[in-house]
Amino acid sequence: MHPCENGSTSHADSSFPSTMNVLLLRSPTSDVPDRYEAVFRTHGYSPISVPVLETTLVHLEQLASKIVDGPSIHHFTGVIVTSKRSIEAWGRAVESVVARPRENVVVGEVGCGDEDKTSWASIPFYVIGEVTAGAARELGKRLQRRLCPEDVRGGSEAGSAEQLARIILEDGDVSGSKKMLYLTGDKNRDTMSKMLTEGGVGLEELQVYETRGSSTFAQDLEDELRKAGFAGCDGGDDTLSAWGWIVFFAPSAARHVYPALRDRFFFRRLVGTGDADEHRHGRKRTAKVAVIGPTTASFLRDELGLRVDVVAPKPTPAELASAIAAFDSASHSV
Repeated sequence: MHPCENGSTSHADSSFPSTMNVLLLRSPTSDVPDRYEAVFRTHGYSPISVPVLETTLVHLEQLASKIVDGPSIHHFTGVIVTSKRSIEAWGRAVESVVARPRENVVVGEVGCGDEDKTSWASIPFYVIGEVTAGAARELGKRLQRRLCPEDVRGGSEAGSAEQLARIILEDGDVSGSKKMLYLTGDKNRDTMSKMLTEGGVGLEELQVYETRGSSTFAQDLEDELRKAGFAGCDGGDDTLSAWGWIVFFAPSAARHVYPALRDRFFFRRLVGTGDADEHRHGRKRTAKVAVIGPTTASFLRDELGLRVDVVAPKPTPAELASAIAAFDSASHSV
């Protein structure tokens, strides 16, 4: 059954106004409670998370080979990571290395006399977002530290590819001869590569994951709405009534899920980009739009023609929730 057709009164609806709903288009983490959901609850919101992408790690053998070689043989002065998936790939590659007896001997022997040349602990890892930075730091706590990131830079100060590129270019520790190992997915924009190449930084790119839209998103959305007790998006007699917030985390995910979301919610569009959806939204309830960073905001505006109400100042759960709460507070005070 379509979530909008559920006419029952829910526990969530009795506890929270409909405008306090928050749909997070992401997979909840293994943390209990999930950090995004927890921080939204502290602000009085009722959040749910629905996975939108299926991710597969690739080229782990190549990555493992580079890890065993160490940074010096390839003249790497840093590693660039723009996604938590790349950190997952690094961890899997390290696990494969330490699971091989022959490789373990090589790593151990080299580490005894030439550790600086094969250790990654002293190499800066430049990452986007605090979630990715936290995942990078965690690797060294459960795996061989010398094969994992210890010097993690960027994080909450780098909310976009442009910001991270500027941090790298301005970092005196990698001045002069710079060559970075750049771990990518299959949908990376060329923003980072262009800025760094023009700034004199050499890049060796290695794709370590690929993503595709979840084939079960529409059903998962319906199931999660029902499980959480949300009344869905039927606006009843008031066709413009507010449902709450929908939060987008990546352009590729937004492109995949937007058709299913548009079937259930009414989105405000930018002036001059409207289509029949603006006039035939039926009984859909209106959703406000928030994004985790400027890259996703640009995609929603430029490619989908959507009005973006909130862009998180930094790509962290706290900054995102605070920005949404501030927007709602300002709207209610008008």
